[in-house]
Amino acid sequence: MGGGGGRPTPPTSWPKTENSEISADSEWLVNTEWKGKTAKYLLLKDGFVESPLKECEQEGRCLWAANNNRVLINTPTLKVVKFKIEGLDKVDRKKLENKVESELRKVKLVTEKASKSGKKSQLEFERLATAGDSETVFAGDLYKVLDISEDAEQSSIKSKFRRLSISNHPDKGGDPKVFNEIREAYEVLGDPENRKYYDMGGMQLVKNVENSWKEVDAQKSQLDMQLQKVPKNHPQYSQFKAQIDAQKQQFEKSRMKHEIEKKLRSEDVEVHVPISAYELYNGVGKKSYDFKRIVICRGCRVEPDSPKCQECGRCPPEKIQVPQYGMTPFGRQVVGMKEKEQESLEKCREVTVKINDLRIPKGAKEGSTLKYVSDIGHQTPGKMPGKVVLKVQRGSTNDTYTIAESDLHTVLKISLEQALFGFSLSWTHLGDETVTISRDTATNPDEVFRLKKKGLVGDGGQRGDLFVRVAVSMPSVEKGTSSLTLQAPESTTQAALEREDPVELREGAAWRQWRARGMATNVKASKSSKQEL
Repeated sequence: MGGGGGRPTPPTSWPKTENSEISADSEWLVNTEWKGKTAKYLLLKDGFVESPLKECEQEGRCLWAANNNRVLINTPTLKVVKFKIEGLDKVDRKKLENKVESELRKVKLVTEKASKSGKKSQLEFERLATAGDSETVFAGDLYKVLDISEDAEQSSIKSKFRRLSISNHPDKGGDPKVFNEIREAYEVLGDPENRKYYDMGGMQLVKNVENSWKEVDAQKSQLDMQLQKVPKNHPQYSQFKAQIDAQKQQFEKSRMKHEIEKKLRSEDVEVHVPISAYELYNGVGKKSYDFKRIVICRGCRVEPDSPKCQECGRCPPEKIQVPQYGMTPFGRQVVGMKEKEQESLEKCREVTVKINDLRIPKGAKEGSTLKYVSDIGHQTPGKMPGKVVLKVQRGSTNDTYTIAESDLHTVLKISLEQALFGFSLSWTHLGDETVTISRDTATNPDEVFRLKKKGLVGDGGQRGDLFVRVAVSMPSVEKGTSSLTLQAPESTTQAALEREDPVELREGAAWRQWRARGMATNVKASKSSKQEL
């Protein structure tokens, strides 16, 4: 709320003359802070700016955009200030997009307009807004701390903790820091629920879940506070208590556990699985697919140079739960939570996960769901992985057929002799049957043959058709040759098929996109006479 009798402060808006977009090639600026002589600006996702400037205290009052190698900062008093991004020619673009700080320091934001003194202001990279800024979490590998494997039984974790805590106890000359790390590792891995969260989203997820339960406890305390305001001898005390008890039922543990995990779960990942024309024609009972999954490299934050961390890069940004505190009759308590996205300090790598038992029905429709698998989506520090939803992508790069609904299209390449004298060509079709096309008369280029019910299964269980377009290959003739002898080809030969151009459906009819334009040969028009097309 601003001044003037409690009237709300109007939001900052962009002039229609300015492009308020954060372009894809400018995403590396998100969560970076830039400092000048008198101010600094933290560029957040969705175009918001955090700054010590008083006018930027209220969220959404200061904005930013980036496009065309420019950064625009929009504040209520300064309005739109335009900066040119300088130094991009000196950076490693891949490292810049991975937000390597040494590369970010090579870049400067310089104002497009000079001040009255003739000088241009500039902003230099100050820092990355990382999840570690909000709360310090243990960065090592808890499994390594307890010297156990990731598939260790809970009972072995407990026994290993006992042995390590005795041998490393400070009273027996152990290092207090090592002892505390052992104890912290057991607090997480010794609890099956915490261990599950740690495996899914690292130590930040464990903390996020813990903060979420603090919020639940605070909400329950507020309900108890409401009841305490009513004297026990009040005639309606029993009624009030019943109402409070009914409201507290919504905080039942299993229900809240589901709600917390739902809030902390990443979005589902849609994966389109290429299904070949052969698989669509015949159907497949069991198919495997290799899903490229991002996983957290445990311990690589503190040991980035270790051999196991060589293939690890920056993790996706973390969404952390920031507790909002307030004073209550029970003291200072968590009264709410705010989700905030910040750059992760953790390292991630890509691993291949094989997903089995995909059933492909005959003629499966584009975009239809094959299967979904829970908890194997990309790992993000502080979040639970979402589902992977596998969907049909009709056609593969190795197909010689182009798919249009239930019809198939292909190109049959023939020689000039075959086009003139006739031909008989055979090939093995998708159903493992031999298909032969014979012609004893001349064939025109781009002539199309239709083979009924040789396509895919469509609506109603009926098969579509196979369309074969003829492409005539011209013979090579040496320069200066004035005549050519052609002979009739052999009776039957193996057909040479290649994939047809993409096929469009317009108002129920199939259209072939014209590829020849992009392959046209450049020629010079004669100047001796006027030519008309």
